[in-house]
Amino acid sequence: MKNLGLRVYDAYKYIFDSSKNPLRHIPDPTSRMFIMTILAFMWSGAFAAYLGSILYFGVSLAAHIILLLMFFFTMAVFYDAEKNQSSWLLKLRREKR
Repeated sequence: MKNLGLRVYDAYKYIFDSSKNPLRHIPDPTSRMFIMTILAFMWSGAFAAYLGSILYFGVSLAAHIILLLMFFFTMAVFYDAEKNQSSWLLKLRREKR
């Protein structure tokens, strides 16, 4: 179960960590967040079109923005944990190896 959690975390970092994904080439973190927000907006539109309801677009957009903000908050917590060498993350990494 721990290995699955670490794999999910690593996949999450690859997609949502702007220092790991292709957006890392943009030097300004605010611009990266803006681009991630635009991508969330586009995905919301795609889901609304898929479901065939423009009314669903607002709900989907709000849900994506909330999820995106929570991912960035979670990334900040994980980054801080790694930066400060928090023991819980190091312990999980050692157990994985």
